[in-house]
Amino acid sequence: MFGSGSGIRVIGHRGAAGVAPENTLAAIEHGLLAGSDALEVDVHVTADGHLVVIHDDTVDRTTEGSGPVETMTLAETQRLDAGYCFTPDGGRTYPFRNTGVRVPTLDAAVAAAGDLPMIIEVKSPGAGQALGDWLGTRRRGAPSGPGDLERFIVGGFERDAVAPAAAEARWQCATRRDLVPFILAGKVGLRWPMRREIDAIMLPIRKGPLRLVTRRFVRRAHDGGLGVFVWTVNRPEVMRALFELGVDGLISDVPARVRRVLDERRAHGAGRDVGGVDGVAGVAGVVDADDVDDDIAPRVGDS
Repeated sequence: MFGSGSGIRVIGHRGAAGVAPENTLAAIEHGLLAGSDALEVDVHVTADGHLVVIHDDTVDRTTEGSGPVETMTLAETQRLDAGYCFTPDGGRTYPFRNTGVRVPTLDAAVAAAGDLPMIIEVKSPGAGQALGDWLGTRRRGAPSGPGDLERFIVGGFERDAVAPAAAEARWQCATRRDLVPFILAGKVGLRWPMRREIDAIMLPIRKGPLRLVTRRFVRRAHDGGLGVFVWTVNRPEVMRALFELGVDGLISDVPARVRRVLDERRAHGAGRDVGGVDGVAGVAGVVDADDVDDDIAPRVGDS
């Protein structure tokens, strides 16, 4: 599902963070309506052991509250207004304030996503352990059996944090420890094998001055059976350039925009891989800092 040649092309970032409060059921609903093929969410664990869907270590940026997520009980997180800080117009309006938007549990987010595949980003060691337990419970107890895990891929910045969840997961993203040597070896023409457990690479276009996603990089990943998914891509011209490099999918705050670009490409008969020699020319000039979410780079499962 998430490997090379994946049919997952449109991934809603934190649900659809550009049009609704990130990592909420409202954002997941928007992601579904936008025609996403998959949704990406982030998880932390509460003080009483519940997995909740939120990106930051604290609730400060996305709610009216303050404090670390992992020192709060589930009940305390549920009292917060997760729509409080979302503004689509630079602070002129806050359309989701006081509308009942809450920090959802992972169970609630998964239920809201229906059958859609999900990228679950581990944000802390505690979350990794809790997610491993959650996946193990689904593997052992779900009426549908282990096949229920087909729709989940786990990832994160640090391999040790992700490890408990990865041990139970059907699909895994590369972590930083996997991705950095793979990228650097490729830059000097050397081969670097990825761990056999890894199914996909999720990363930004570049990290600082170093361009990560080129045609050569995509081909190396595909040769190893790895899917390539790029985050966080919100500008149509960058979407077009990346699809021309042959990437499998894009993680975007506005998944409807990615869907429109794909529809446009189909209408013009564009294939998966129609760019220049190394792909750099196709992206140069249309990429800037707004296209990368550096707080989790070099992403290997997150955004």
